[in-house]
Amino acid sequence: MDRHEEQIRYGLYDPAREHDACGVGFVVDMKGRKSHAIVTQALTILKNLEHRGACGCEENTGDGAGILIQTPHRLFAQECDKLGITLPLAGGYAVGMVFLPRIAAQARNCQDILETIVAEENQAVLGWRDVPTDDSSLGPTARDAAPVIRQLFVGRGANVTDDAAFERKLYVIRKRAEHAIGRSDLSERDLFYIPSLSARTIVYKGMLTPSQVAPMYPDLTDPVVESALALVHSRFSTNTFPSWPLAHPYRYLAHNGEINTLRGNINWMRAREA
Repeated sequence: MDRHEEQIRYGLYDPAREHDACGVGFVVDMKGRKSHAIVTQALTILKNLEHRGACGCEENTGDGAGILIQTPHRLFAQECDKLGITLPLAGGYAVGMVFLPRIAAQARNCQDILETIVAEENQAVLGWRDVPTDDSSLGPTARDAAPVIRQLFVGRGANVTDDAAFERKLYVIRKRAEHAIGRSDLSERDLFYIPSLSARTIVYKGMLTPSQVAPMYPDLTDPVVESALALVHSRFSTNTFPSWPLAHPYRYLAHNGEINTLRGNINWMRAREA
């Protein structure tokens, strides 16, 4: 259980009894052909999973929803060119979707820590991009809890020999950054989170309802955004607290909630021991 899942027991709430009941969907081109149609179909599935998600007392504040797709190289090449960032060919760089503190100085501090770690791991910081967002459809609770959202572009170092080695290096960078910022004295350190850091895939997600994902992230409706696969998730939190980090998909998967509590998993293991 990571620090974002840890909650304090109080009143009738006991974090050991948390469990979910969510909706999940997947679209793939069996021949690996990338298209915008795959992304559009996945977003349609997500909207149709509205009944498998939940909202709070505000119907426009969701428990969480999101989508995982392959890295949309055409979009990023186009956008980075506008920013003066030179991207390598697809696969030669990674994109990190990064949630940052709302206080500008603290966000800059988190970025500096992340950039330092990238350099220490002998990879290249290519630049940052502000992720276009439109929170006009979000309820006050979701909007008030929202982080600043930026994308970090990391160039593959000369010491990295293959794609799998690059992914492992990115994992080390992410974990080091999480630990460093998690131990810092920043008042908004809990807003820092990296939904994805990969040369293969990217995650767009948040404390949203299924129908809010596409409007929140205009990138997803740009025709140049293409993928051969898409994984979507609509979160239904029963006895849990929604948050931006805990929305799905995660970096490699999404589950529909029957992976219940830590206690439940321990009890199932005990039941099988004999």
